[in-house]
Amino acid sequence: MATVAGATETRLRAAFDVLQTYHPKTEREQVFCEQTVGRLDDAASQRRARITMAGRELPVLLLVLAIGGAVVLVPLTFLCGMRKLRVQILLVASVAGLVEFSLLLVFVLDRPFAGDLSVSPAPCREGALAQ
Repeated sequence: MATVAGATETRLRAAFDVLQTYHPKTEREQVFCEQTVGRLDDAASQRRARITMAGRELPVLLLVLAIGGAVVLVPLTFLCGMRKLRVQILLVASVAGLVEFSLLLVFVLDRPFAGDLSVSPAPCREGALAQ
């Protein structure tokens, strides 16, 4: 992964170097150069944002809240005295399922570039970015 990031950084610097040494001769070339610089700057900004997001971790307080909430909430559902055991089992199972889904969501959101629901690098390998 480090070699891909290094290659991308090298190519971005090379593109910026080419644009800095380019001197447009016509107004049309001037407009093209300005738009190209703007779009390249946007691409570099978005790349920096993705790298920053990939390095972030879930705040410890949120993780403690999610797990602590699950540990407190599921046993509390046993205290709801229901006359029918099936209804109480359904209530406990529903709350446990909801808590489980919430914890899964927290862990999936903590790793946006991994797993089945990840951001793919495929668009960067196609079209003009592949060159």
